[in-house]
Amino acid sequence: ISILKKAARTTAGLISIPIIVHVVHNGEAIGSGTNLSQAQVMAQIEVLNEDFRRKFGTRGFNDDPAGADIEIEFCLSSVDENGSIMAEPGIDRYNGNQDDWSRDEIENKLKPNTYWDPNKFYNIWTVKFAATDANLLGYAQFPDQSGLAGLQEQGGPASTDGVVIRYQSFGSTDKGDFPVMQAPYNKGRTLTHETGHWLGLRHIWGDGNCAEDFVSDTPPAAGPSSGCPVGRISCGGVNMVQNYMDYSEDACMNIFTNGQKNRMLAVMEVSPRRKTLLQNNLCSPAVADVPVADFTLERQQCILLGSEVVFTDLSSNFPNTWLWT
Repeated sequence: ISILKKAARTTAGLISIPIIVHVVHNGEAIGSGTNLSQAQVMAQIEVLNEDFRRKFGTRGFNDDPAGADIEIEFCLSSVDENGSIMAEPGIDRYNGNQDDWSRDEIENKLKPNTYWDPNKFYNIWTVKFAATDANLLGYAQFPDQSGLAGLQEQGGPASTDGVVIRYQSFGSTDKGDFPVMQAPYNKGRTLTHETGHWLGLRHIWGDGNCAEDFVSDTPPAAGPSSGCPVGRISCGGVNMVQNYMDYSEDACMNIFTNGQKNRMLAVMEVSPRRKTLLQNNLCSPAVADVPVADFTLERQQCILLGSEVVFTDLSSNFPNTWLWT
């Protein structure tokens, strides 16, 4: 029997998702180099909420007829893996004892050694990418078992679930003096883009020439945009270069569509590790109480003697011991 530890909850109407940011550094003082300040982390989450809520008066607002308020919000978790109050909400500072990280090292070494239960937290890692991956702004793991067209049945294991963002593009220079941030990707839109992937969105050009992104209200495009080519025409129409799922510069982006909203909300309802985020409201944790046992079972059909059954623990109120009979 393998036991996977527990999960999270939501409220009616708006969906709230708790975040843990793993700030990966190499021993620098807080607020220096890769050891990002709390203010820079908070600025990034503020941008993420402005974008997902299409907040009026911010860069995240648009008046496009297809534009949508996604009705998903994010918070820096006030509690850690054990339910204890965090001194710096939502921030896990990790000294990786190396200057930079290749994607292979991130997936096989960093993530498995630092991730928090993805049934409970949205894991984000900020890193300095190694020279071999220096072209990356960030990358994400797609959700499992979403049932959506264009996504594989398995997005990846729990030990790597989340998104990775280069430290120079995490935060927003609109909201503070953060010298490590590099233009033109310095307004916080890399995390918005990668969170879109984490919630099941494909690139707006479908990763091909006029290919399918499986969303009906995003016009097709011949490939990714660069800069801010508003009015760009390809595939027989005007491209939506302002969409967060394009590659436009940060200051250009301000649109998620209603079709993209429907796709992300479907992921939150169906995908196992996404929907369990909705079970314990870690954005507004309840007063500590006696744990209530609950779990799900990976397979409920007959199994062969000696084969494995995986239980996922969804018990509330942070149990710290388990007894199975």
